[in-house]
Amino acid sequence: MNRESLEQLRCCAWRTVSYRAAEMAAARASIGGDHDGDAVVTSCQRLEAYGFGPCDCAAPERLTGHAALERLAAVTAGLESVVLGEDQITGQVRSAFAAASNELRAASDIAIATARALRAETRFESHAGHLLDKALRLSTMQPGGLLLVLGAGAMGRLIAERGHELGFRVTVAARRPPEPPFGDEFVELGRVPGLPRFDVVVGCLGSGAGEIAPRVLPACRLLVDLGTPRNFNVPSSPGVVAIADMLDEEATRPHATARRRKLRARLGEILDQRLARLGENSRSPLGAFRAEVEAIRQQELERARKLHPQVPAEVLDAVTRSLIDKVFHRPTARIRGLSDEQRAREFTSYFES
Repeated sequence: MNRESLEQLRCCAWRTVSYRAAEMAAARASIGGDHDGDAVVTSCQRLEAYGFGPCDCAAPERLTGHAALERLAAVTAGLESVVLGEDQITGQVRSAFAAASNELRAASDIAIATARALRAETRFESHAGHLLDKALRLSTMQPGGLLLVLGAGAMGRLIAERGHELGFRVTVAARRPPEPPFGDEFVELGRVPGLPRFDVVVGCLGSGAGEIAPRVLPACRLLVDLGTPRNFNVPSSPGVVAIADMLDEEATRPHATARRRKLRARLGEILDQRLARLGENSRSPLGAFRAEVEAIRQQELERARKLHPQVPAEVLDAVTRSLIDKVFHRPTARIRGLSDEQRAREFTSYFES
């Protein structure tokens, strides 16, 4: 990716945390009609299309150039997530760009590497399961009792695990039992209307589930809606909490907003450092060195994929890339500030026996 293509990078964004089914359908229709060939990042909070060139879609927010790339890095680092630093979004970003053009993947590589560097120096202690903690705090309800989790996907699993940690007895409801199983009890979704009272019911259903009328749910003290679009057709109240409510509440806490600002500023610094390396092409000593190392990594990565097909390709890629970055960070940082002649001597000294 060069600076010319960076200037053409574009992000069309929808903040979907409060969307009902009709609003989500309209956003998805716009994505499908106007963003052919774009990489589309979908999560419980956003719908974003990354591509090159102008766009006249109906997205409420549009970023271009450096701002678009910085947004992608912030999303990947979990800085735009309601749970600060949650790492599930990294896999979602990788999946979104997996089938994209080489140019778009180059942009995502920079964003992912920037996010990874921020994570390496920052201690994040939360994951998406901590949305349960946020909902309990908003409702002023103490943890413990009976928890019903609707949905057995990644979010449902994290909520169930966090519920166990907080002392809940967890029932998981889904179309079929999860593998491997989790929760204290499993019930089929069709049996949910007949279940007895729970202390907390959490909706973690996919976007295709549609809205559920509260009258078909068991009685509860707290209803938590983590769906996008929203799972439950009921307005927010002290006994009903959605993701949008959690974001609104965090915006009122100065310490939380200050930490996000500080992390975004640091992320911007790391991104600018990485963009400064774009001029290090294969004709420069350092650029040629990095290109050769990357070629070797790709060869070994392909061999590892064949030897270990059970390991996800993105895991192998992340592990090998992280190893190379750690091994060569100090040498390349030292060499970068030297003249070409000095760099040549440095290369020789690093690899002499």
